[in-house]
Amino acid sequence: MFNSFKKSFIFFSFLIMLGLITVWGESVEWKRSSALKNQAEDDSQSYDEESYFQIVSFYRVKDEKPVLHLDAKELSMNSASGKSLFTEPRGVGFTNSGEPIQYEARKGFLFRQENQIIFENEVKFNMETSTLTADKTTYFMDKDEIISNGNVKTTSVSVDGQSKEDIQVWSNSAITWPSKDKSRYEGDVRGLIKRKRVYEENIRFKAQQVDVDMVTLQIDLLEKVHLEKQQLKADSHRGEIFLENYNKKLKYFVLYDDVKVVEKVKLEKDGRVSSFERRAFGEKLEGMMSESKIILTGYPKVFQQNDVITGNKIVLRENNEVVEVDDANTNFILR
Repeated sequence: MFNSFKKSFIFFSFLIMLGLITVWGESVEWKRSSALKNQAEDDSQSYDEESYFQIVSFYRVKDEKPVLHLDAKELSMNSASGKSLFTEPRGVGFTNSGEPIQYEARKGFLFRQENQIIFENEVKFNMETSTLTADKTTYFMDKDEIISNGNVKTTSVSVDGQSKEDIQVWSNSAITWPSKDKSRYEGDVRGLIKRKRVYEENIRFKAQQVDVDMVTLQIDLLEKVHLEKQQLKADSHRGEIFLENYNKKLKYFVLYDDVKVVEKVKLEKDGRVSSFERRAFGEKLEGMMSESKIILTGYPKVFQQNDVITGNKIVLRENNEVVEVDDANTNFILR
């Protein structure tokens, strides 16, 4: 009994000495840890500022709610600067709404006063609907914000009724808000929307900035937008993808501003296969996945073999030479 009391007294005295409880308002546990004195010209002064531990479990609690649980192979703590260095960190962070975020990395830096942790080398975050990997991330605990840099990749899963799809995004940098289930990607952004059913089409896209909202199931694309689906390629300045509309008679993707379309049309007739390239232009494009068609508006123009087709609205169907034209006065079909 006396030994137990003595150990508890020493433990809490050590925490108070480091200033963790009074300054940061958190609880900390060291498992099988050993403090080693740093070697320097002035050993006593160095020991006061720098502390070294092995096999560490670290907890942060705020307002009786868990904020962070971190396990590490090694910990070097500077009590003067409030900066701590971890090796092999892994654990769980919690958003303001209590949602868990699992993470791991090769190295990490904890800044107590700024309420942030920097993870480096083979960083991986597992969130509710997505997984994020990067060379470096900064996790702002008080803002529910993760900033990632270098070889950023996320894989998210959307579920709309019985339909499922994986959304993979690569970029130079990204900002993620876990509690909002939103992300913004910047710099050479590339993406792939992969359907679970083999017979359903995948969509590839590129842009300089991409916003993904897994709550509204919408993807916004900005600047140098490029989209591909099977034999169709389209470019524009701005675009939107509505993930929940894949099997509905609604627009699944929309492109705006200086839209350019290139499609390779393959036709089979009497056992013979022929193909030609169709080019189209307009100010707006709407893609209907369920009906395999695209609608061009805003002074649309189509170049198909030897024909130049114009109208107020032009409808193109996949692998079909038929062009539906609405010129406001008459509706007609060209073959």
